[in-house]
Amino acid sequence: MTIDDTYLEEVLKGLLQKDLHFSIKNKTFKKGKLILFKQNNYHVALTIKNNKDELKNFEIPIPFDVEVWEEDDLVFFDYRITTLAKNNPDLQQVIRNLPRDGNNKFYDTICEIKIK
Repeated sequence: MTIDDTYLEEVLKGLLQKDLHFSIKNKTFKKGKLILFKQNNYHVALTIKNNKDELKNFEIPIPFDVEVWEEDDLVFFDYRITTLAKNNPDLQQVIRNLPRDGNNKFYDTICEIKIK
């Protein structure tokens, strides 16, 4: 799977050089100006410049869906199982029964990206 020529790539290009706040469940986990992004297997590697002019690198999983709310300056990366299963309850149950490897903060949630 590659993000080349996808809506996700288009959205990420639009976020370049913008001040962003990344949050999950109303808790900000990263903030800064998006400088660079690239795909790294099933993740997107992001480089941001924080308020101390330090470059910070981190990775987030490729989301199952992306929503842009331009009027609210928000982007949502959807990692919910219902989105992955396309609202198929049988498939949702199969996915939920799979063994989980560790505890991932992106599991079955939405990452909110606020454009400042």
